Amino acid sequence: MQPPIDLPGPRSRAVLARTHQLIGQTNSTGLYGISLARGQGAEVVDEDGNVFLDCLAGASANILGYGRRDVTTAYTDAAETLQHSCFCYSPNAHALELADALIESAALPYDARVLLGLSGSDANGGMIEAMRRATRRPGVISFQGAYHGSTGLSQAASHFPGLDQGLYERSEHFAVVTPPRRDRDVDPTLAHIEAHLKTGEFGGVLTETIMGDAGVHAFPAGFLAALQQLLERFDALLMLDEVQCGMGRTGSFWAFQQERVIPDLFSTAKGLSAGYAPISAVVGRRTVLDALDPGQEVFTYTGHGPSSAVARRVIHAVSDEQLPDHAAAMGAHLLDGLRAIQADFPQVIAEIRGRGLMIGVEIVHRPGGPIPPPLAGRVFATRGVEKGVYFGFFGLQKQVLRIEPPLILTRQQADRILEVTAEVAREFSEGRIPKGTVARVRRYSVGL
Repeated sequence: MQPPIDLPGPRSRAVLARTHQLIGQTNSTGLYGISLARGQGAEVVDEDGNVFLDCLAGASANILGYGRRDVTTAYTDAAETLQHSCFCYSPNAHALELADALIESAALPYDARVLLGLSGSDANGGMIEAMRRATRRPGVISFQGAYHGSTGLSQAASHFPGLDQGLYERSEHFAVVTPPRRDRDVDPTLAHIEAHLKTGEFGGVLTETIMGDAGVHAFPAGFLAALQQLLERFDALLMLDEVQCGMGRTGSFWAFQQERVIPDLFSTAKGLSAGYAPISAVVGRRTVLDALDPGQEVFTYTGHGPSSAVARRVIHAVSDEQLPDHAAAMGAHLLDGLRAIQADFPQVIAEIRGRGLMIGVEIVHRPGGPIPPPLAGRVFATRGVEKGVYFGFFGLQKQVLRIEPPLILTRQQADRILEVTAEVAREFSEGRIPKGTVARVRRYSVGL
């Protein structure tokens, strides 16, 4: 095991200082003060030459890892031919091929259509817009702790602490329900949703298939199927946000394919381009998506040809390389190892949650311990980064270690994650976390 890295290094600090000089603070939440310079495979290298095994993957986007020449070639070949057509005026073949690949991947039992966009935020907002026009009901129900985006309707439908502070007045058209965590919570949650539906004002539920930024929370088995049955009784829609959990991350191409549900609409972004281009999509019922008038959900870069060529190549790579199966196998190995570490250090690790390579490790917030409770998750993650594993952290109290590496992760790399996690858990348990690590967290680690 390499000696701990002194972070951030001088070059990263220089980049961070320049960021503060040039970029509005809302564009940066910061994790460790590190500026990344390059990557290869499942590893990234910062400006100072420090190498890390990547468990953040560009906020879960870089599903193919780094250095994929086939993907960059798909972009440059398309860009050298025609860099931009403005799809709404002049369709291009790359966007149509992408739409066809998306529909095929989902295997939906109805006449499907695709809306293309730029980010998960606009995709989720587009689902709400389509729902409103199709159902003629303005209200949408979503869950406490959900993060659906940072623009307009997507942010209004999110219920993540602080992100809408001073921006939007809460509207009666956006209802929030506590998500069920255990089997006994299912019936009360469904009853709460049904009460909203009975008002006749709500056209559907928007939810992540697995809640990501809240700390990796899957719903109890059967909940989403029961929710869909309830929605069908009221001619309301099930809209699934697969921005983080889709594209093979959880062990199937789409996470909903493990849940015995058929969404009316679902969204994708992040892994859709494996981090190589900003692009998003909504896939769903033609009758719902075509309820929107021409031009109501369109952007200058909608259906951007080179970006669409990239996304189509990524979809084929995920299928051809059997990455969902690989994610399931590597995830099972990690989860077994992490649960063994939790058994050794229950005073440090409260819970292990996940499916495939979408894993959250909840760190105990222990009053009276050497680490201030509000910093526990961030300190654990930072100590891991000092040891060469680039964890993320999230959760409503920033207390959950984020393990969402590229889907190409090897068994040897998975074992390295487990080794570092065990080392940090032991340091926590024995009160040996360096004071310098805590100081770095206070200075550099903000998070969502």
